[in-house]
Amino acid sequence: MTGQIKETDEIINQSSTLNDAYFDRNQAVMALAKLALQQGYKAGLRSDPNEPDWPVLMIDLPEGQVGWHLPKNELIGTWPDYDQAWDGHNLEEKRQRMAQFLADDLGN
Repeated sequence: MTGQIKETDEIINQSSTLNDAYFDRNQAVMALAKLALQQGYKAGLRSDPNEPDWPVLMIDLPEGQVGWHLPKNELIGTWPDYDQAWDGHNLEEKRQRMAQFLADDLGN
């Protein structure tokens, strides 16, 4: 038990930069997209002509489309192309769609 507390203390004492937080966020988004694909949801990369080095990882949830710009150099794995047009959702709409998706009961 003491070893576990020490490990926890070491984790708590580690500092994290904003870049670390974005890196973790980007990996979480990729994990979400991979799980979405495994569950039969449409997901993939589409290019943003205004940000060529920041492709958008898109996921079609039942509540609507959501997407995140990711730096090209942090992409891991091979992603299918996302051939649908961006539906014009903004950050607030994406957050609402994600919140609704999360609030839905599992298995429904």
